[in-house]
Amino acid sequence: MAKVKVEFGRTAKEYELVERPYPHILVPTTKHVVHGWAYGYYTHSGYRECCSERILLNPYNGCSGNCPYCYTRVYGGYFKLWDEKGVVTVFERFDEKLKEELSQLYGASCGYLSPATDPFQKPLENVYRLSEKSAYALLDLDIPVEFITKFGGNISLKLLDRMGEHPYKHCFCQFSVLTLDDDLRKVLVPGGSSVQEQLKAIRRSVDRGLFTVVRVDPIIPGVNDDLKEIREIVEACKDLGVKHFIFSICDIYGSVFRRMKAVAEKNFPDAIKVWKAVYTEKLDGSMQANTAYRKMVFGALRRICLEEGVTMSLCMEFELVERGGRKWYRGLNEDYALTSNCEGIDIPFYYRKSLKEKFKPLPGCNGNCLACAKRLQVPVCGERKLASASSLKYHDYLKLRPHRAVRLA
Repeated sequence: MAKVKVEFGRTAKEYELVERPYPHILVPTTKHVVHGWAYGYYTHSGYRECCSERILLNPYNGCSGNCPYCYTRVYGGYFKLWDEKGVVTVFERFDEKLKEELSQLYGASCGYLSPATDPFQKPLENVYRLSEKSAYALLDLDIPVEFITKFGGNISLKLLDRMGEHPYKHCFCQFSVLTLDDDLRKVLVPGGSSVQEQLKAIRRSVDRGLFTVVRVDPIIPGVNDDLKEIREIVEACKDLGVKHFIFSICDIYGSVFRRMKAVAEKNFPDAIKVWKAVYTEKLDGSMQANTAYRKMVFGALRRICLEEGVTMSLCMEFELVERGGRKWYRGLNEDYALTSNCEGIDIPFYYRKSLKEKFKPLPGCNGNCLACAKRLQVPVCGERKLASASSLKYHDYLKLRPHRAVRLA
């Protein structure tokens, strides 16, 4: 059997390559899988737009969707293996490790599948079902689940049913719809579900009473930024029952530009001229569309959503400002969001008083840790790291005891 090498800085490991049904390697899950956002609001100078704390779960590194613009392509280790060789990493027993870690927690946030790769990527999820089984590990404890996917046609109906049956109705679904033109979709998301499959999956989600979000994320200048076409996406998804939309402009990271340029030269060569005019600012190591362009687009999208009677927010969109004598990342949701929580739905932090109990929502909590950190509201959890929108690791989760705030109340 062939082997592949994965580099981690100065060290490297070899793994056997599993060719079918899609090139991948199997890696034992040894590190902690429960963690929160990588960026804290204060520790990273405002570089956090995610309002609510989440348990971020990545059973896979790399993705059969093969989006050319994916920001994880510049990561090292297993992501580099995927970017260069097209080999996905599958973390064995991921769901079992998650169960073990959850069993020790008194506080938990909504589980999020997945921030770095598509949780329902085909065909690996069909074989290993790590995302589905991880979702059940959360749901068995009444912890809510959310997902973001470009593979709507590959979601288990059983999972959607379980999410729809959540006792506190806090599960929700996010679907990526970058275009209604399936020929363009095949270029932007080569391995993902067709546009029609995505729309059908949206309807299945809505029919189960699940709050459903559509992400036009990312918008690529000169490719899928036509406002008339974006309005058509909003109208089509609104008709299916979608009430909230999330937008962002594509950032270009390092070597990703070469891949995107090659795709553009073959499929939409005029876009390259647009990029030269638009990508004139650098932020957090990436080239981003200049502020004037982004504000023009976001202002127009806000008007569209207001006219259509739906809400919107932005994902990780900032401008650099001076604050307290230093550079600060100011989130543009302050100007354009039509909801207080960026995902369009309030999901409280969850707690339990005994490890033998299931979890339940923290009374009085709307889940918006970022608003607490900005001192726009008074925290009710009694947990400093939550209230300051800090970056949480598993050892931080172990220390959370939000039930004490309930007792004091």
